[in-house]
Amino acid sequence: MRNILFNVPTLVVLLFGVSFAACKKNDPVVAGKKYSDAKGTYIAIDSARWYLTKEGSGGEVHFKAFGTTNADKLVITTSGDGLQTDINIPIGTGQYFGQDVVMSFSVTARQTDNFQENAVLTAYKGSDTLKAVLPSGNLHY
Repeated sequence: MRNILFNVPTLVVLLFGVSFAACKKNDPVVAGKKYSDAKGTYIAIDSARWYLTKEGSGGEVHFKAFGTTNADKLVITTSGDGLQTDINIPIGTGQYFGQDVVMSFSVTARQTDNFQENAVLTAYKGSDTLKAVLPSGNLHY
């Protein structure tokens, strides 16, 4: 019985350590944040995640976000191939949105150092425009 009790604290410490080792520092989450302006337009981010995928010798930077907005139109700005592109994000029932977008990609060599990206969500409600900049934090392949 004593061996079991002695091993429980060790097991707890190991599980605690493994849980932190499993977390990636390159997928910061911007969750529970609400962006709004004086005219009442808002974007509420329920969950957001940055992640990387490898494609041959290149790679892609993805941004996946879910939330709600009272906007008529929601757009995310990317720079996938070096050109700035606006992608419409569909707004569903209850003003809910969810989208996984490739923010940038490299066909050839992936970046070897830490780097950062930004997602720019723009909400349009009537003549009002709200921009929310969501930084990635440090990313690394």
